[in-house]
Amino acid sequence: KYKPVARKVKPVLGTSPEEFRIERHIIGDPLADMPQLSTNPPEFTPTGRYTAECKEIIDQAHDDDFLWPEEKKLVHHLMMLQNEAFAWDDLQRGRLKEKYFSPVVMPVIPHTPWVLKNIPIAPGLQDKICKMIKQKIEAGVYEPSNSSYCSQWFTVLKKDGESLCIVHSLEPLNKMTIAHSGLPPATEEFFHSDDSILRGRHPHMGFEL
Repeated sequence: KYKPVARKVKPVLGTSPEEFRIERHIIGDPLADMPQLSTNPPEFTPTGRYTAECKEIIDQAHDDDFLWPEEKKLVHHLMMLQNEAFAWDDLQRGRLKEKYFSPVVMPVIPHTPWVLKNIPIAPGLQDKICKMIKQKIEAGVYEPSNSSYCSQWFTVLKKDGESLCIVHSLEPLNKMTIAHSGLPPATEEFFHSDDSILRGRHPHMGFEL
């Protein structure tokens, strides 16, 4: 169930200090050494991260006649050449290089740290959720902290009826954060924007905010 618009908590409007300015520092052409696609793609061979199991996932997502056989070979050729650009599990997820983008620091207004009691976890889900948290720590999504802040979080069931998704309630943070003039893409539209060309249904082929 989605939250009504009237209950949505928005960031604070204000002037962001200069030290919080987000800049990119891309020197040279990052695409200069990009491998070239062949007009006569070779047969599939497991390459790096793009294993036979991963190929099967792509084939299942394109089991209709939308792509011609040679086009499917070209897709596999692309993913073989760029195999490190795709993540098939949490540990393979990457992040932007700091030489291109400095770590983002969020500007906030003066406030007192909030400490909120978390929603209880159902005993039957504890082991599954603990495993998810450990995976996020190993992947670098979560980091240890000694901060006074304590926000609420909960899990929701994904569309497959089995997987869980951890959702963090960031309402207290929104109240204290100075709004940025830019907007991130609508994640659902962004994820499905290439559906008409190349479809991917693997849970790690998206991105995490």
